[in-house]
Amino acid sequence: MSVPLRHNGCDTLLLGFDFELRQRGFAGNACQIILTLSKTVDPARLEQRVAELMRQHPVLHARPARGLNLKPLWKPTRVTPRVRVHTEISGLAEKLFNEPLDLRRGELIRFDLIGRTLIFTWAHALMDAKSAEYFLALAGDDQLTAPEPGTDWYEQRARKAKHFRARVRQGWRALERLDQFKKALPISLATRRPPTAPTMTYKIFALSAADTARVGENSRWLCGFLGDTNFHLAVTLVELHRLHERTGCASASYVVPIPIGLRPKGTRAPLFSNQLTMMLHQFFPGQLETTAQAAANKTQRADCVRGEDIDSSITLAHLFRALPLRPYMRLIKQALRGEICSLFF
Repeated sequence: MSVPLRHNGCDTLLLGFDFELRQRGFAGNACQIILTLSKTVDPARLEQRVAELMRQHPVLHARPARGLNLKPLWKPTRVTPRVRVHTEISGLAEKLFNEPLDLRRGELIRFDLIGRTLIFTWAHALMDAKSAEYFLALAGDDQLTAPEPGTDWYEQRARKAKHFRARVRQGWRALERLDQFKKALPISLATRRPPTAPTMTYKIFALSAADTARVGENSRWLCGFLGDTNFHLAVTLVELHRLHERTGCASASYVVPIPIGLRPKGTRAPLFSNQLTMMLHQFFPGQLETTAQAAANKTQRADCVRGEDIDSSITLAHLFRALPLRPYMRLIKQALRGEICSLFF
């Protein structure tokens, strides 16, 4: 980074979710990919390759900070990549999943080796799952190179309304949209802070190539080409609704933040921090009886893109991104009377 890489609105929102989860005692807003490799990996070679990528992309070892004008940015640190090698097998993966990343020191990625199993953990504020898959490909093949940085489309969209007064009006439009959610407030499964730090329990499923092909075929049938994210979201929402019903915790709606779009190729950060913005969407129980019903609500997202909602959301994120995380999250929770969202996907 020749110049400081400032937070976009999505960065700030994701860091806010991480802050809230840590306040509740969880490991934070981290993601994991588990790979079962055909042969063992040389930890020293992997560390060397990751160090090369960090030199090319300093944001991989940056920490959230503030500049002289108090605007939030990513500040590079001197964190040295390390691949941790473990001999213990039983219950280790679950233990690693509950171990937080140290974002304050710039630990945005982590590698753990258990025999031929590689666990890659990263902060969701850094990149999405597709970018994480590509990053693993970069780490495993030194012949691959990441795209060159280009212009920042996010900044261009955020400044569509040039005058401050016009930007405030545009941001107010996004707040009015959030106010509509109050008519059917979501209720989470755990509305009170747990007395002790909880431990998440994980179930890991390995799908065969045939299973994966069948899931892909279903996603294309329901959601069209490149609709796999919408398909998995629909499946997860249906299961969440059924869980609410089984536990007797009825909710009038479910609110989910969804990426509205990715930065196109050639932007400043095509691989990392590449989500354009995230918008809250509201789903009702009657829309979640089947996966097909849930997937059909992609029209709600299309309406947002066609209208002014996407620009209003980006403008609102820009106006609020300079706030410290604690008051920032209070503003978000105020819109939903204490809730953040029903599900973060």
